[in-house]
Amino acid sequence: MLKPSLVLCILCLSFSCTDKSHDINLQRGIDKDTAANTSLVIFADPLMVDSSHIIMYPLILSKSVYEGSFSSGSGERTSYWNVVFYNTETGLQQLLTTDKKIVIYSISINGNSSSAYSYDWGNKINVYKNNIFYKVVSKDYNGNGYLDDNDPEYIFTSDKYGNDFRQLSPDGYNVRSWDAVKGTTKLILETQKDENNDKKFNEGDKMIPMVVDITSGKLAHETFNKVYIDSLKSILIKSWKAEKKIIQ
Repeated sequence: MLKPSLVLCILCLSFSCTDKSHDINLQRGIDKDTAANTSLVIFADPLMVDSSHIIMYPLILSKSVYEGSFSSGSGERTSYWNVVFYNTETGLQQLLTTDKKIVIYSISINGNSSSAYSYDWGNKINVYKNNIFYKVVSKDYNGNGYLDDNDPEYIFTSDKYGNDFRQLSPDGYNVRSWDAVKGTTKLILETQKDENNDKKFNEGDKMIPMVVDITSGKLAHETFNKVYIDSLKSILIKSWKAEKKIIQ
């Protein structure tokens, strides 16, 4: 026979997998003027910036629990409308941006790949040493009135104190993935461009490699230019075009 405490624990766990009462969407709430009865400023868990005295407090914009079962699993996706940088030594509080309407989907402080720390001629180059990277939606590309995951995601960066917040990838290119290049201050991006003009970024849009040097002050550019792409097309056609059989 199960103990009452164990039964209660199982019931709470089951409820948490399907309950949507804690879903948050301030963007739509503000738009419909129904957010007055909710707490507009919602702090996410703090993020330590390395071992420094700077603490990041992301401000939640949307938090949605998706249903699941014990077999298929469940979880949540959270987005942020801004980040507060708090200096524990000076008490200084600073927002990441005060003039941009954005949705932040991810924040990369230390990196998760082997390229985060690398060597170039014996000198250690770490692109995360002075930079934080963000996956951001900043433009309502599809015109539905909201910034959401149907709009293109861009790569932004700032320094460790939340200064110099700027865009690294160009407008109109949806960043699917990115990584740092070993021994350099460059990022490589896998992007999509809405070439069929359907206001969506999906399987109908081909992948476009891009590269950016984060110290250049310039936006990312396509890795391969049109001349080189055309030469690849010519090689493809020449190599794979079926030979015509001569009928006698």
